Amino acid sequence: MIRLKSLLLEQYRPEMENTRDTRFKSDDEIAAEKKAELEKAKRDLKRLEAKRKKLEQEKAEAKRLEKVRLEKEIQKNKELEAQKKKDKQNLEKEIETERENQRDIWSKEDELKKKKEDELKKKKEDELKKKKEDELKKKKPGYPPDEDLPTAGLDDNWFGPISATGNGYELRGTDCYGGGHYHARRSGGTRKHAGLDIKSKAGDPVFSPMDCKIKRVYRIYQPGYKQDKCKYLIGVLLEGTGEYLGYVFRIFYVKLASGYKVGQQIKKGDAFAIMQDLENPCYPPCSNGSRMTNHIHWEYYKDKYVKKKDINPVPLIGMKKPN
Repeated sequence: MIRLKSLLLEQYRPEMENTRDTRFKSDDEIAAEKKAELEKAKRDLKRLEAKRKKLEQEKAEAKRLEKVRLEKEIQKNKELEAQKKKDKQNLEKEIETERENQRDIWSKEDELKKKKEDELKKKKEDELKKKKEDELKKKKPGYPPDEDLPTAGLDDNWFGPISATGNGYELRGTDCYGGGHYHARRSGGTRKHAGLDIKSKAGDPVFSPMDCKIKRVYRIYQPGYKQDKCKYLIGVLLEGTGEYLGYVFRIFYVKLASGYKVGQQIKKGDAFAIMQDLENPCYPPCSNGSRMTNHIHWEYYKDKYVKKKDINPVPLIGMKKPN
């Protein structure tokens, strides 16, 4: 037994020497251990606190960086919006400039077109005027048997030609409806023709014989006359102005041309009206087949129109300007 015990002691002695029995610690050892544990706890706390501060710093830094990033993004968006707005303004400005340029081009084209139209119109007017002058030079006025009209000076007389037919003062003469000279018999001799009939063609221009104002436009025949067949016929009252003051003309069977109206001032030679058609339906063919000669009826009054105060217009044809 002793030997066994000795062997066991020899076997487990090193372990027993290294193993301390904590059941019997001194106060100093316990205090030292507590102090060590406290120191360790403090160190752990400091590490935890340092770690917490580091995390907070990292979080604050991340927040700051995120804020900076957001601010940069906002600034970038603002710059993009400003650039878009600027680009839009520039585009609108370019579009408006292009429109202005296009309007200028159109305006110049319109001006050029109007200029060409005016030149063409003037050319036609000059050609018509020349043609009229040539006809006036080539032809002499036609006379009814009982009238003595002047034969010279029609191309430079003070009162211009009225009709575009012939020399502008060629008289109607006599047809199946009667005579067209001044004071020709009407209604079986109960009344006299108050004016002078100048040959014309339906649709031809009618010229103003003087500087005047278009005073009135009216229907010559009232409804009911000749079964309303003549109610379409129009008369124009012209009152002389300027050096023609005091001359008043009534011109029948004409309608105002486009662009002319009552109250308008017109010049000698202006094509202010258009000849109407008398042959149909107002004056149909006579029983012998002959027709009414299309014409312009021309009456002359002094200062103002007064019924039955008409004056013979024949002396005005070829009349020179008074001194």
